[in-house]
Amino acid sequence: MLKYVLGLSGATIALAACASAEPGHHHNPDGTHAEGVHAHPDKLVVAGAGKTVENPFHPVRLLLSSEESAGDVTVYEFELPPRSPGSPPHTHTLEDEYFYVTEGVLSVMSGDQILSLYPGDFAALNRGNTHMFWNASDKTTKLIMTTTGGSFEEFMASAAPRIADAQPDSAEAAGAVIGQLAAEHGIMISMEKMPEAAAPFYAPPSSAE
Repeated sequence: MLKYVLGLSGATIALAACASAEPGHHHNPDGTHAEGVHAHPDKLVVAGAGKTVENPFHPVRLLLSSEESAGDVTVYEFELPPRSPGSPPHTHTLEDEYFYVTEGVLSVMSGDQILSLYPGDFAALNRGNTHMFWNASDKTTKLIMTTTGGSFEEFMASAAPRIADAQPDSAEAAGAVIGQLAAEHGIMISMEKMPEAAAPFYAPPSSAE
């Protein structure tokens, strides 16, 4: 079941992600770091900055790596062009995923629900639940995506190189390559669960005569 909350701030998401981290990242009563806990420097990423992630589908910027969060979370900004796919139906087995929409409208499927998220809306998509997202609108959609742990970060970093190495000759072949890579990172893609509302945005482009 999708947990859907309206009107949260970006700071709220960051706090929620930290609160969900595993025990151990604590301070002693006197304010010093607990033994074995590594202090990481604060980080500010100004608008438009961050590390660009080579992605075959849409622009992605890495705002906070799992290494920079002591393995707790990875934070991205996704930018979906008008009327474009985001992800196919899939299920995470290793991480939870959190969306916070900052611009445009994001269509999200979770189980048998399809919702439209607007700027300020937040969605928690937990491991074990099948979900997907896309942009059905005529304007660009931007969202902050936070995932727990670092496995998804490894998947994202490997997608473009894997496609380049495989040199697939069709959209279907490219999908098979990504499906195999996803499975290696505990992400199960299930195209048979594609809702009719999303299908037109995932159809291969027709070749020009």
